Amino acid sequence: MNKNIKYIDLHTHSTASDGTCSPTEVAVLAKEAGLNIIALTDHDTMVGVEECFKKGLELDLPVIAGVEMSCVYRSKEIHILGYLLPDSFPPKYLEVSDEIFEDLNFFAQERSNRNAEIIERFKNDGIFISKNDLNNGNPNAQITRAHFSNALIKLGLVKDKAEAFDKYLEYGGKYIPVKKITTVRCMEFLTKHNFFISLAHPFQYKFSDYELEELLTHLIDLGLKGVEVYHSTHSNTDINKLYSLAEKYNLLPTGGSDFHGGNKPGLYIGKGYGDLQIPFELIQNILNRRAYG
Repeated sequence: MNKNIKYIDLHTHSTASDGTCSPTEVAVLAKEAGLNIIALTDHDTMVGVEECFKKGLELDLPVIAGVEMSCVYRSKEIHILGYLLPDSFPPKYLEVSDEIFEDLNFFAQERSNRNAEIIERFKNDGIFISKNDLNNGNPNAQITRAHFSNALIKLGLVKDKAEAFDKYLEYGGKYIPVKKITTVRCMEFLTKHNFFISLAHPFQYKFSDYELEELLTHLIDLGLKGVEVYHSTHSNTDINKLYSLAEKYNLLPTGGSDFHGGNKPGLYIGKGYGDLQIPFELIQNILNRRAYG
């Protein structure tokens, strides 16, 4: 990275969901990577945000409180990023309210119910996975398909995560039921609490160009303000295409590595697979639009 240019990472995960680094370790790695601001965006939970923020204070690394919500659109799972924006920069800690945590409990319970069904589906085929096999020693972690893939590897049923997802963890397949959380329910939560809302990694859903624009307009009607232009899986062509869509629909670009530690080998915070560079101006533009409309 060019040390004279500021870079950010607005999409990271910790052990609060399916990352392998604690919130403290996420902040340390971000500082070591030379980043100037990060957001912690664990799946359907914000329990790691305070720890990450406090470590960021020690390191002089601003941390934004974020979350990545999962929901279903046309029978496909999509992910939506929410950010609690600070009043100024560098951000002072914006406390996550008790009401937000209470509302997140609904989504956590839905995830828990779905995971129990996944465990039962595996059990019916003679594959026994317990909750202790999944949480990696953290009973409060939000369990995702990544946790199931690790369990399947440990059981010797697959050699790696790619095989686990291909063979067992296909969304809507034999073992993975379709989520019950709709886009409407998810966006209601995010708008209620005044999150800045961005669609995560738009090309992972494998929509056609027309279908992706339909998704964007659907979410814009519900309060979408941004789209994740920079991501570890995006090529330069993808980035240019998403910039065009952002301009067309008056959305602000966001960006993040989608860092998960050891659960995504070779993917580094702030750098993705080596050449990711997310400009600081993205967060400046978001704060400016909120300030000046």
